[in-house]
Order: sequence, then structure tokens, then C-alpha cells
Amino acid sequence: MNETNDTDGTEDSGDVEVTVKTELIDVDGDGLTDIVSETTTTVVDVDGDGVADIISERTTTVVDVDGDGVTDIISETTTTAIDVDGDGIPDIIEQTTVTGVDVDGDGEISEDEISVEEVVAVREDLLDDV
Repeated sequence: MNETNDTDGTEDSGDVEVTVKTELIDVDGDGLTDIVSETTTTVVDVDGDGVADIISERTTTVVDVDGDGVTDIISETTTTAIDVDGDGIPDIIEQTTVTGVDVDGDGEISEDEISVEEVVAVREDLLDDV
């Protein structure tokens, strides 16, 4: 997808590419899907130079552990890499994982059954500017 912004008389062009991959997995061979995993990858070239400036990958996985058709585990991980200086190498990488597990088996994932983990890595010389 190409986008053009020409609001101030200059022309900026960027590209966005989105890919979605879905996997259906029957762990126990009973013919029913036990795990569904969907990965969406977005690659953004902000300035149109052909080099990715932002890459984001989100994977959502839903698991029915006991085969009753009700989700027992759901997890979503989003990883984003940002190339700040345009050299093609990520300068900042951020990853967030949200996981919900129906620990008590009541068929619902309540607030106390959800965990969030976040990790951020920043190129060291960028931290000097803060």
C-alpha cells in the first residue's frame, strides 16, 4: 500500500506491508482444533527509501487444553522494532506479552488470571540523549 501526503506542498511517500498467517493445530488428533495461532507482521517504510523503519509482529494464540471448546489459555505477544536513524538496523525493540489462563477452570479468564510482561531494549547511545 502506498500513501502520499501532500498537505504542505512537499511530497512524502511511504510503504506499508501487512502479512497475516493463521495456524490451526489439532494436538490430540481428534479432528478438532486445539490451538489457533495468528501472526500479523507489519513492515513500514516511513520515508519511502526502501528500508523498513518500523517492523511490528503480533502473535495471538488461543488454546483449548481440555477439548471442551472453551478457551483455557490466550496469549498475545507484540514485538516492535524501530530504526530511528534510517540505517536499516533497529535502534529500539519493544516486546509486550499478555497472557490469560483459566486457572480455576470456571470457563472465564478473570483479571487475577492475566499477566503482562514488557521488555524494552534501546541502543545505548540513544539513552545518552535522554
